[in-house]
Amino acid sequence: MESTSRKRRPLVIAVAIAVLLLGGWAAKVWFGAAPINVLLLGLDEGKTRTDVVVLAHLEPRRGLITLLSLPRDTLVEIDCTGLSDACVSPDKLAHAHAYGGEQGARVAVETVERLLGVKIDHYVRADFEGFRQVVDILGGVDLVIDQDMHYEDPYANPPLTIHFEASDQPQHLDGQRALEFVRYRGATGDIGRTERTKQFLVALARKAKETQSLVRLPAVIRTGLAYMDTDIDASTALSMAASALRADLDLVQMETLPGWDDPNHPRGWVWVPDEGAMAEVVDRLIRNPQPPSAEPESGADE
Repeated sequence: MESTSRKRRPLVIAVAIAVLLLGGWAAKVWFGAAPINVLLLGLDEGKTRTDVVVLAHLEPRRGLITLLSLPRDTLVEIDCTGLSDACVSPDKLAHAHAYGGEQGARVAVETVERLLGVKIDHYVRADFEGFRQVVDILGGVDLVIDQDMHYEDPYANPPLTIHFEASDQPQHLDGQRALEFVRYRGATGDIGRTERTKQFLVALARKAKETQSLVRLPAVIRTGLAYMDTDIDASTALSMAASALRADLDLVQMETLPGWDDPNHPRGWVWVPDEGAMAEVVDRLIRNPQPPSAEPESGADE
């Protein structure tokens, strides 16, 4: 039985990605820059644990973006040196940030680096209040929802109610409805949510491109930054955004860290990484990513 807390998982990290994709109208395109890895962290309602962790890889020269989603319950080794007395290892990835206290972002970054064996250059940390506002300022997003989605949690703070009917026609979502869409987990939880996550992020990025010349874009950027914490300086963020805007959104790749669930672990329900499969995915998405267009495809278009 999944706990109530595991069902309240807003994809607040879309705020961070939105800002990266929106800022480029004011900056020079980041030609010639080296690949960069950014850890995107979405905090839970208490702003202590990470409900969402995504490693984003950006290659400006090729206009390539790849995303690796790490389930919050991934079993990881945490260096508890100098951290809270409550710190234990191994434990769930979501707890690394909480154990770090004011240094939560650093601890989360180091924990993911240890897990994946890659260097993380920067982090972006966000809560989900700005998510609604950013989507609303953009005018909402249009999505095709191909399955019924119904869920209620009266114990969430605030109470969570999600109701969508499947349709083959795009449905317009404002900020609140968009938040409900990305919070929905369904029977397969975090693992089955990856494709929906990508669907939303691509739709949001397309909306950003469509509206980049409008006067409301500076307000979008300010709103997003107000709800974010990052070690990326403003000029680098704008350059990264410019590169992101160059990317072919049809070629964005996003996968979930491979593994299996263990409901009987001493730390509760955990996601155990498959080390062999993990190494392959990290190499394919982070170390040496290749655009899917390099493989023969039919019907691919911009």
